[in-house]
Amino acid sequence: MNKAASAVAGRKRDDKDPVCGKHINRNKAHIVVEHEGRQYLLCCPLCQAEFERDPAKYAH
Repeated sequence: MNKAASAVAGRKRDDKDPVCGKHINRNKAHIVVEHEGRQYLLCCPLCQAEFERDPAKYAH
């Protein structure tokens, strides 16, 4: 398995911003928020504001 394939294979489902869909490196996320016991990675302040406005819309 090459390096790129290994990175994709190691990715967790939660490594995606639920607002914009962007894949996020957990170490480079703008913020990690918790909602109903699950963590969500958000890429920027705009996605954070949108998520916080209506978390149930984006939580899965």
